[in-house]
Amino acid sequence: MKRILILLLCLACRSLASGQTFNREQIIGTWTCREVAFTEPIEQTPEEMTTVEKTKRGLIGSQFIFQPNGLFLVRLPASAPTEFKELESMNNKMWHIKAKERMVFVGSLDDDLMIINVRSTNGYYYFHIQDSPLALRMERNR
Repeated sequence: MKRILILLLCLACRSLASGQTFNREQIIGTWTCREVAFTEPIEQTPEEMTTVEKTKRGLIGSQFIFQPNGLFLVRLPASAPTEFKELESMNNKMWHIKAKERMVFVGSLDDDLMIINVRSTNGYYYFHIQDSPLALRMERNR
């Protein structure tokens, strides 16, 4: 009985450890934003609500493309407000990861343009954009 229990614990630990690994291969590909959430409370003023709607128009349907050669591209939806066109300045910048922290960096090693904390919850992937209140629910295109 003890051997069976030890064997089951070893198998469970191995599967948990492999499920928590994070590497380039998990990120490479095209990711489409399906939902925008905010990690901080939003005031219900008309100005704030307008900003929320603009943010959603600019990001829902956008694509983050992590190419195998290390280049990053962002494609915005046609409905994106002009303020979001600035994000396209990150196109053709390098991307790299810190596996232990589950972070993706866009830009050079000494000047990151965007830092993304990647989380997986209930089968969904969330990209938390560092230094912003944004959490994007992403879907990997197959």
